[in-house]
Amino acid sequence: MNHVGDGPGSAARAAAGPALYVHVPFCAVPCPYCHFSKEHVSGAAVERWLAALELEAIRWAPAARGIAFRSLFFGGGTPSALSPRHFQRAWDTVTRHLELAPDAEVTLEANPETVKPGLLDAWAQAGVNRLSMGAQSFVPEELAALGRIHDHEKPGQAIALARAHGFERLSVDLMFGYPGHRIDHWRHTLDAALALRPEHVSAYGYIPEHDTPMGDAVARGERRTVSPECEAEMHAIADQRFIAAGLAPYETSNWSRPGAECRHNLAYWLRRDYLALGPSAHALWRGERSANARALADWADRLERGADPAVERERETPESRADETLMLGLRLASGLDLDDLPAEVRAEFEARYAEPLAAGVAGARLERTRHGWCIPAAQRYVADDTIAWLAVRARPLAGAERAA
Repeated sequence: MNHVGDGPGSAARAAAGPALYVHVPFCAVPCPYCHFSKEHVSGAAVERWLAALELEAIRWAPAARGIAFRSLFFGGGTPSALSPRHFQRAWDTVTRHLELAPDAEVTLEANPETVKPGLLDAWAQAGVNRLSMGAQSFVPEELAALGRIHDHEKPGQAIALARAHGFERLSVDLMFGYPGHRIDHWRHTLDAALALRPEHVSAYGYIPEHDTPMGDAVARGERRTVSPECEAEMHAIADQRFIAAGLAPYETSNWSRPGAECRHNLAYWLRRDYLALGPSAHALWRGERSANARALADWADRLERGADPAVERERETPESRADETLMLGLRLASGLDLDDLPAEVRAEFEARYAEPLAAGVAGARLERTRHGWCIPAAQRYVADDTIAWLAVRARPLAGAERAA
């Protein structure tokens, strides 16, 4: 049986998608572990980004005509590095060409040291109603090793200030398993994060990324991540602490209070349509995946020339849809629900995976739910193993099964 409270619930699933993402690539100081598209913030770079953002919004507008987006997510980079004036221009650009639903969830990622009264006012006045605060750790020496420029008290101060400005949906981002991380420090970070009473917490295991200072040091053997067993224990400790504090698990790396799931990220996990603007942004729209040029200069140059900003475009196939449905759906704590799938996708999925799923249940790799399957809670952190086991047993689709 599932944990009591495992999510996402039916209301959160129904509210997810279509979604809109805006990548803000600016950082005051790039973190040594981060592989996202990022640039040093400067007036000239921001102006170019804003101009190109409008060109891209104009390109997408015909495809999105008549669509009211249920969520908008400003990610980065450090979106909170934008001045109030520049953020307002970005907001005006997006909402001039693309429509938001009246009850849209609007999230902005913020670094604690950037949160100021003027910015909070600008965000609130524009329509931002959810903040995702990048804390990562509450241990001073770890913050220094991670290249963070805020101290261990700043996240709490930023959250208190945000609440004073009327923000009621606040999320804290944490990371674990990086070089030098210790379980006692992790317990301290969890306690400090929960003391802030966030509505949502994300806790991600560190992944060494190529072309990042920390990731390259790991590859050279100069730094060591924690062992897989220690990383799994850290995840289990976080899960226990969050559940005890009233934050239910709803995805491998995400926990929330009832009704506070991140609607935007659920659109990704449920494979709802989403558009994406900005350098390196990825979209899934009407059965096609696209990936924008990674660097700000390349992305902006393409748009300025009237060219496609995407460097990759790929039509989905029945097999790729079914495989992604499995991979993403089984990351959800309450599992993959057939009722979430359009009829055509459901038929493809069942044709490809009916036998592997039955074998997974028989072998205790999976549990049957009312309308689908989930990974047992004790095995959730190693979900990729089960997903790979199922994928190698998938049946090729042919003939009438290939409805696409």
